[in-house]
Amino acid sequence: MSPSQESRSDGASRKAPLTDYEDLSRSADFLRQLDAASRTSNPLKRFPPEHEKRFREDARAKFGQARALTSLLPALMLVTSPLWGQPLMHPPPGFIELIRAFEFLLIIPLCLASAWTLWRWPRSLVGETLFMVSFLVLAVTLEWLRHRGMSMGFTLNPSLSSCVLVGFIVIGRVPLREAGAFVALYLGFILFSDWIRPDGAPPVRSSVDWLVEGIFMGVVISGALWNELYSRRNWAAQQLLKSLAYVDPLTKLPNRRAFEQHYESVARHARREYKRLFVALVDMDHFKNLNDHHGHDYGDGVLVEIGLVLSDFARRPLDMAARLGGEEFALVLYDCSRADGLRRLEELRRQVEALDLANAGTARGHVTISAGGVGVHADVPLAEAYRMADTVLYAAKRQGRNRTVIAEGGQAGSAVA
Repeated sequence: MSPSQESRSDGASRKAPLTDYEDLSRSADFLRQLDAASRTSNPLKRFPPEHEKRFREDARAKFGQARALTSLLPALMLVTSPLWGQPLMHPPPGFIELIRAFEFLLIIPLCLASAWTLWRWPRSLVGETLFMVSFLVLAVTLEWLRHRGMSMGFTLNPSLSSCVLVGFIVIGRVPLREAGAFVALYLGFILFSDWIRPDGAPPVRSSVDWLVEGIFMGVVISGALWNELYSRRNWAAQQLLKSLAYVDPLTKLPNRRAFEQHYESVARHARREYKRLFVALVDMDHFKNLNDHHGHDYGDGVLVEIGLVLSDFARRPLDMAARLGGEEFALVLYDCSRADGLRRLEELRRQVEALDLANAGTARGHVTISAGGVGVHADVPLAEAYRMADTVLYAAKRQGRNRTVIAEGGQAGSAVA
């Protein structure tokens, strides 16, 4: 989500009840990046830092329970190994006791801790770290047991360690960065183990074993690349769909649906803090005339300019500016007094007029807006707040346009250029 911004009215930072659409609606550049990311073929491309963090959290949440089940597989296989291990591999008695010690003192506790953490807190970085550590310990233990087994005249197939890579990276849908780190640590341990073996001792791996190892590593890295690419493209497409559902495609402001949901959310927040809300409707004057004289492309450009000005008036975490449709915009301001609401709407009206955008055929000759605002208690439904703001907006229109009118408790105040 977007970082909280400081409140202009009281200088205090509040944590807003933000939702996905608000996060996306505040960054037009990010919407373009999402569109590009949903079609990219580069798995190494990263999102902006704050959104990269969100992507990582969502990926952990999505695959957390699948990884928990994957963590249980080694524990299940080790617990049942007396049923199949000795009949299939015929290890020497001393080797069996060695395996049992590692199973019950190290590997099984780690796997169970990883599975429990991932199941309870799938978004947790701790769970993902435990998942990586448990499989890395398993791979290292198998490699160490191979060395010990050879000294006892017993050989473990090296592909067992490679199967750990496949289970961890491919089945566990591990991100590319973590997969690369895992493979590097695993390969480093293998090379270190071969380097410190006693002089004259036969190599642990033959050339064929190294070939098989290389194939396995190639498979798991390729799988990690495809996992990363698929996950990023899928996440970008999902976020883009959310933005299309909640963001006006022209101005990139929140749309009516987003505004309605935000009002309900911020009203609940205001009730808890005993604060009031200020709701305003803003309408462009003579918009039909603008389209008739300058064309619809020019009219769209004017709407975008007004949207940019409006967005600057709703930068506090609990405020919002939205386009409701056509030339109509809306504002909801948290903990804003009637006097401050009038002041801010007047500032908005003056800034739009200062743009000096042509509107030929009107009395003033340039684009202006009218605004109507109302201060309401947090328990007032949006439909009622909208009706009250709409009434004072049309009062501004009847009084000659290019003015602001606000009302509260039956009293009205207005300002005009």
